Amino acid sequence: MTTKTAESNQRQQAAIGYLSVLFASVLFGSVFTLAKIPLERVDPLALAALAYTIAGLSLIPFAKVSFKFGTRRDYHYLLAITLLGAVAAPVLLLYGLQQTSASDASILTNGEVLFTIILSAIFFNEKPKGRVGLFAVVLVIIGLFMATTDLRPETVLSFNAGNVMILASMFCWAVDNNLSRRLTANVNPAKIAMVKSLLGGLILLAIALALGRWDYIAAIEPNLWLIIIGMSASGFGGALLLFLQGIKRIGTVKTMSVFSLVPVFGIVIAALALGESISIFQGIATGIIIAGILMLSRH
Repeated sequence: MTTKTAESNQRQQAAIGYLSVLFASVLFGSVFTLAKIPLERVDPLALAALAYTIAGLSLIPFAKVSFKFGTRRDYHYLLAITLLGAVAAPVLLLYGLQQTSASDASILTNGEVLFTIILSAIFFNEKPKGRVGLFAVVLVIIGLFMATTDLRPETVLSFNAGNVMILASMFCWAVDNNLSRRLTANVNPAKIAMVKSLLGGLILLAIALALGRWDYIAAIEPNLWLIIIGMSASGFGGALLLFLQGIKRIGTVKTMSVFSLVPVFGIVIAALALGESISIFQGIATGIIIAGILMLSRH
């Protein structure tokens, strides 16, 4: 293989990686709006169980129904990302989304980007470079604080419980991202996404049934099932598959810099579908966060 051919292949892989993460951002951004509809009637735990079970089933054709991994360490990583990314995170997200707006939830998804980069710096030595990198981290933290509290005195003191739960879910996914990075070096991203989602969904389904949430599932109407299936297969399953493809091809930091566009898509979709107004305050907070993350990706 010539040098030019190798460079061409690298550019092609990078282009696929960037496009994968861009589409993942659109799909995941739609979750905050779509989930609002079933959350009016379905318990968040039951909805999370259904969403991840359906997401896992929808990914089976891409993963060729293989549950085998290479080493014992791979199984340890799989268990960790399942418990964090497919059990704890979706439950926290949906309980949080029940208590806050889709627009605010979209903005707070950039907490995942910040947490992922910080954890990468701690455990993989991918530290922000110089004062510019440190300033970028501060910018993102300021933006997240603005989005979480609205800078209102009573909110600053008490915090919005829904926003805090969403930030907690983003932290769980940030740990998941860094562990998944290790797995994608040896395992097909489609297999990781399928096994993680299906195992997480089944665990949540067992918990939901044990806690008596079956009535919520049995009462779901056919038109609501269509929304849940669409949201699960695309917003969770499809987004996860494309996201992992991005990590495999362009690395964690570049993937997270593109994924920072989730709030933009989330806010626009919420405004169009739910009629949520986009305030100047939300625009400022989103702009500060995205500017900080773009600076982080370069430094």
